[in-house]
Parts: sequence; C-alpha cells; structure tokens
Amino acid sequence: MTDLSSIRKKSWKPPKRPDWVAQINTEGSNMDIKSIIPLDEHSLLSAAKANTGLADFGEDDWYEPFKVFIRSLDEEAELTLMGRLMTRSDLLLFLEARLRIEDTYKKHPEIEEEEIIKPLLILGQGRSGTTVLQNVLSADPNHGTLKIWEVMFPCPPPEKATYLTDPRIKEADKLMGLWNRVTPELVSVHEFCGDIPIESIYVEALSFVSPEWLNVLGQVPSYNAYVAQRSFEPAYRYEKRVLKLLQWCNPRKHWILKAPSYALHLPDVLRVYPDACFVWIHRDPIKALASMVSAIGTLNWARSDRPLIPGAYEHFTRSDLVAALLCLPIDWLENEILSHKQLCNIQYLDFIRDPMAVIERIYAYFAIRLTEEGRAAMLRYMNDNPRTGRPAHDYDAGSEELIGWERQVFKRYQDYFNVPSEI
Repeated sequence: MTDLSSIRKKSWKPPKRPDWVAQINTEGSNMDIKSIIPLDEHSLLSAAKANTGLADFGEDDWYEPFKVFIRSLDEEAELTLMGRLMTRSDLLLFLEARLRIEDTYKKHPEIEEEEIIKPLLILGQGRSGTTVLQNVLSADPNHGTLKIWEVMFPCPPPEKATYLTDPRIKEADKLMGLWNRVTPELVSVHEFCGDIPIESIYVEALSFVSPEWLNVLGQVPSYNAYVAQRSFEPAYRYEKRVLKLLQWCNPRKHWILKAPSYALHLPDVLRVYPDACFVWIHRDPIKALASMVSAIGTLNWARSDRPLIPGAYEHFTRSDLVAALLCLPIDWLENEILSHKQLCNIQYLDFIRDPMAVIERIYAYFAIRLTEEGRAAMLRYMNDNPRTGRPAHDYDAGSEELIGWERQVFKRYQDYFNVPSEI
C-alpha cells in the first residue's frame, strides 16, 4: 500500500519566486555564502555584543540549544543567499533582545515582582482558527497580547502612553514586510506586519527551545531530534520573564497568548503557569492539516530551495504524527494532569458562525467579566478586519483515498471532542 502518512508533503508545489529574489539566489549560488554570511557562534555572539555594548545573556540554559541549532542550521538548512541574510538578521534580533532584557532586569530588579495571573492560553492544531481567536480576544482593552514589534524590540519596555505610536512599530513593519516581498504568497497564508499579535513561540525562541519558530529560519532535523528530548519548561520560564518586563510599564489584566505547541507540552506549561486558562479551538483536523502543509512549505520556500525536508515539521505535516499529538491532551485529561476546569473547548465552525456567542462562553467559563467596552472593541475589530481583506489561501484538500485513511487516523480525537468533519 502507498505510504499515505507523508503524501501531503510530497505533493506540495512551491510558488514562483519574484524575479529579483530568484536573481539574488542565483548569484548567491556562485558565491561562498557561508563565509560571506556566517552563522557560527563566534560571529553571531560577537556581533550581538558589539551592537548592544552588552555581554550578559542571562542564565546559560539557552546556550546549548543555541549551539545545536546554529550547527544544524549550517549543515542541514540549505539556505539560499536571501534566506541566509534573513536568518542572520533574525538570530541577531534574538540575541540582542536577550542582552537588553537581562540588562533591564539588572537595572530594575523590581520587574521580577510583576505577576502573571491566569493567562489565557489558546492552543490547538495549526490553521484551526487560533490566530483569529487571539486577534479578537486581544481587541478587548482589558486584555493584552504579544505584538510583533514588542517581541522583536522588547527594550526599553513599552510604555502605556506610547504603546500605539511607538516608533519600533514601523521598524518591525519593515522587517516583517520583507517576508511578504520575498514570498508574496505569504499574504494569503498569514498576516505579517509590525503591529499585530504574534504567537508565543517567537518569545520562546529567545531561549532557543522553540522548534516551531526556529524551523522557519531554516529546517534543522538534528536540532529537532535534540530538542525533542528536552524539557520545554525553560522556554516557558523565559517567556514569563519577558511578559513581566512587557507589562511593567504597560499593565495587562489578562494575557492572551497563543501557540498551538502549548498542547504538546502541557505538563511543562502548567509548572510555569499553574493557574493558566486554556482555550482549545477544534477544527476538522484534515482541513487544518492540508492548510498547514501549504503554509509551512510557503514559509520555508522563502529561505531555501528545498522546503519540507525530512525531519522538519514532521509533527505538523504527517497525519499520523499530528493525530498522535492531538491525542496527548486527551491522555493528560484522563490522567488528571490537566483539569477539565482549566480547559474550555470550542469549535471552529461555531466561532465562525457566531463569534460573540463563543467569546461569551469563554468569558463565562473562566469567570472573566465581559464589559460593554470590551464587547464593542471586539465587534469593531471584526467589522474592521474581515477575512475577505486578504487573498484566499488555496491548497489541495487531498484525494478521497487519502481523506478516508486520515479520517480513521483522526477518529479518536474527533470523537473525543465532537469535532465535525468539513470535507
């Protein structure tokens, strides 16, 4: 029988590159780009220190995964010239952010006294509506979420008075806009600009334990194998450290955080956020998977001529592995590692049909007060940001044979959470 588990990766086709990007990459193929754009430890750390005038990266639990990642990046990612330029820029942003965060904590140790109380963590399979749910909930002025600009440039900590006008917004917008210019198809996949919410996996990348985000910089199978054996608790602890810093001068009553990967590491998450409120938005896993393969392929195509290599993103693109991971929280619920009281399950189709009804249910489930101001702000956001404002994301849903096989693979998950099929 044909191996159907990885057929979606094999059937994905990359889009045509803009001529200017193709030309840059062609010229790069004639150069020693590894020497011209180094990604080695000495070059990166020295540049970050020189750019900031700082030298303390904080606790050293980031250092080993960093070394494994950059070695894997150099040996396996097969980055183009454009990809290598973008990835070095991203790595320096991470390192410089760590240096500035630690320096700010030294100057203001009182930041450590900040509390992160009952954060609302959105989880679920990628492409299941987690982003739009995060965007809508974070429109409530009583909430706060991570914005791209403040995770790229967290220091000095954002001020409440200038939060919406901070000049770093435009700086981040220029950097993220490059992603769309290099791969225009990304506009249909996901919105990238400076002043929008971002997944928590970006902040976790500052600890270099964040395979979901770091594989966007370059596909790194050996790093993935290494990090799969590690606890993710240090990543969540550093994430919490950043949240404290960001809310120090710009208070947030409830943090709205989003990362599909939260579902894969719930015991580690709960050790850091014992009072977390989890919202799991469920969508037909086959529909979400088909969209996810296309999204990941498009992201990786921005930096490499060989997207979707074996060992990269397997747990998000192979149906059998996706199904196993979706069932992990079921086991944790049944073993009482996760309390049902901490998990609010909602359906994607319900949210699309009547978003405010679903939001009201989330607020009631966790006893969060829904103010008229919050309701009006969320309704205004939805009216001002319809999905029709961006191009449709086209992807192949798969053959009847593939869908039929995957329906059996996902049966336990769909049955347990009553997830309706869409295709």
